[in-house]
Amino acid sequence: MKPAKGTAGGGWKTSLAAVLKAHNNAKVDGSVASHATRDKRADVLYAGFKLLREKGYKLDTVESFRGKHMEVLAKAWEARGLSPSTLQNHLSTFRIFAGWIGKAGMVERTDRYVAPGAASRTSINAQDKSWTAQNVDVAAKLAEVAAKDARVGLQMALQAIFGLRAREAMQLRPHVADKGSYLALTVGTKGGRDRVVPIDTPEKRELIDKAKTFAASKLASTSDPNRTLAQAKNHYYHVLRSCGIARANGITSHGLRHGYANDRYRQIAGQPSPVRGGTPPDRDTDRAARLEVAEELGHSRESVTTHYLGR
Repeated sequence: MKPAKGTAGGGWKTSLAAVLKAHNNAKVDGSVASHATRDKRADVLYAGFKLLREKGYKLDTVESFRGKHMEVLAKAWEARGLSPSTLQNHLSTFRIFAGWIGKAGMVERTDRYVAPGAASRTSINAQDKSWTAQNVDVAAKLAEVAAKDARVGLQMALQAIFGLRAREAMQLRPHVADKGSYLALTVGTKGGRDRVVPIDTPEKRELIDKAKTFAASKLASTSDPNRTLAQAKNHYYHVLRSCGIARANGITSHGLRHGYANDRYRQIAGQPSPVRGGTPPDRDTDRAARLEVAEELGHSRESVTTHYLGR
């Protein structure tokens, strides 16, 4: 594969835009990458090169990226306390990027850049990461967000009540997705994996009906029609930060999915999850509950639930 060349004299942003345009539509195996994958890779790369400039490495084009720059970034990420999974994902993105610019193999294994154990991750969660476990009044915090921006407040409520990812809540087309007894998620899902979530309580029904009032048409999403998806995402996280919802404060919107997962497990299995101090029921009941939770969260493997529920 020939490396993509940036626009001469256009600066690193123009250079990176050219590389992304040439390569970001494809996965490593050559298949088409989802919008979520493309956005995530672009976000990591833009943030990485911006960080390099802050560190004094003012590259004119991204094709000048070298091994020493990878070392600087990895150390900076580690110093910021990024989680093992985030460290690995960031390095993986730059490993792919290196191949795009004709430098395959330049980005080495993760443990080459960070301290032993810093990038070691386990899928078994030992701590409840829901807002409730952080002593956050979920209803009060959602009301605070809604007071700042009713649309963002609605999207966060969708995450809390239906276990949606932030992007799924932004791109949800409530009129289309509402199938009566369940919500059919087809847009904005991770990896393009469709799924359904039951509408089985009055609270869920009320929220979906409310979401429809935010859609500009029967085919529209919950997002502001005057904003692009990128602008909607930026606005969403700006509102969250203004309400103290940030990783630095130990509370993120993803914590709402953790809360949903644990609440659903208790409803299905009849007792709290292991991460909430519960004793697992018999194997069949535990597995059935985990499989249902996994499906509702948009995963296909029961093992993924250990990240939310423990074991």
